[in-house]
Amino acid sequence: MAKLSSLSIGGYSDWSVRRTLHEAVNVARYSPWCAIEWMEEARDRISIDNPLYDEFDEAAERINSLWKSYERYQWFEPREFWRRGKVSMPPQRIETFRDYNKEFRPTSINDLFKI
Repeated sequence: MAKLSSLSIGGYSDWSVRRTLHEAVNVARYSPWCAIEWMEEARDRISIDNPLYDEFDEAAERINSLWKSYERYQWFEPREFWRRGKVSMPPQRIETFRDYNKEFRPTSINDLFKI
């Protein structure tokens, strides 16, 4: 997804994965659905050629901590914060690569080579 870049004069350019992660952390303060979308986009662009797994996990943990911290405040209204259009959705959490890898636990060497 192309986003308006402040460095681009009069046009759109693709943000790098690092920039997308940084902007997702920033926008998570007031737009959780945008942050989730941008984090998913960044996750889809991470690969062996662009190995930013730790940076992604750090950004996800920062966002998740921020959203959890909101619950302490009297002013926080979760139904309003997690509203998507006119529907109030349940609170979300961004899954890290570490969380994802915990689901797969091979019990033997043969599990690694199943086709």
